[in-house]
Amino acid sequence: MSCLRSRMLAVIGSALLAGVCGAATSAHAGGITVPDGAKSRTMPWGEFKLAPRIVKKLEAGETANIVVGIEGTGLPIQGAEMRIGTKKGCENANKALSAECRMVGPVNPDTAKQLSELETLLNSGQVDCLALQPPLPNQFTGIINKYADAGIPVFTLNIDAPKARRFAFYALNEVQAGKINGETTARLIKEKGVQVNKIAMGSGAPDQPWAQARMEGFMEGYKSVFPDAKFFNDVKSGIPTGKNFTTQEVLNSVTPFLTANPDVTLFFHTDQGIEGVGNVIRNLKLNGKVYASGFNVSGAILDSIGEGTTLVTIDQGFDNQAQAPVEQCAQFLAKGETPADPMQFLRPIVITQAGGENELTVDAGRERLKAAR
Repeated sequence: MSCLRSRMLAVIGSALLAGVCGAATSAHAGGITVPDGAKSRTMPWGEFKLAPRIVKKLEAGETANIVVGIEGTGLPIQGAEMRIGTKKGCENANKALSAECRMVGPVNPDTAKQLSELETLLNSGQVDCLALQPPLPNQFTGIINKYADAGIPVFTLNIDAPKARRFAFYALNEVQAGKINGETTARLIKEKGVQVNKIAMGSGAPDQPWAQARMEGFMEGYKSVFPDAKFFNDVKSGIPTGKNFTTQEVLNSVTPFLTANPDVTLFFHTDQGIEGVGNVIRNLKLNGKVYASGFNVSGAILDSIGEGTTLVTIDQGFDNQAQAPVEQCAQFLAKGETPADPMQFLRPIVITQAGGENELTVDAGRERLKAAR
């Protein structure tokens, strides 16, 4: 059965279950022999035993249910890219065993709804392997442990739960990615001969560890080129630009900020709010006077890089973050394989106007974005 682009599944509570990929036509119709390394495995946190029902269904040739649970299926950029990654991961998973994959979660972040959905899926036996994005670090330790105790392997992505009984974690090294952004931004500022008076840093979630880690890395990277650089704020006081991560929220918050602070000539944003920052600079006719750098990718962000307003963006590779644990689920169930190092950091994708070593050009970024849609 071919993968489906979209499919409405049952709504549990008010959370949306977004179908991603059906079980592919597979050579595993007769079943696989589940290895001992999957049936029982000693982990740093204790002994894991794969649920007998999962062993039975796999050896009978039934389809494995791999679920990717994220905090918001409707989040701009993230939701769409993770859906694509789940689909790609499922295609590769079907090379090892017959698998059906789906992405689940509330449309917009809602911790109670996400947790309720995960409980329902667990209690109804609908998951054979889980890839999970907790809302906050260690926030879903309890539900992860329930899955592990029920014999269901769990891998985390994007946000980790290191205190939980998860097998591995897939994401960027946030400090490193921020540092790469800072170094690249500073290099481009130096090449342009631009005078930067003061740098501000903002985020849709300035109080969260991932956002603060990116700001920390950015400051370190930028100061490696300009040691005396002046920052408007520090890591713990990032400018809040809107908890729903929307462009309108950024317009509403950054427009008055830049208007009131004309000495700020570079604005670093930790997430997709960088799109709104570019819009603000253009709306205030500050092109060539104020610059931006940040994270994530969209058509508008790439346009801003193309016109020279946004200098750098980091494509987090949300698709890669979802794809990797789906494939790892299949490798564990079929071969008993898990990563030697549970911290599986993925390489950030750097996009600049002209590209360069380990950087994509704007056009290459557009091609990647087009493929993801």
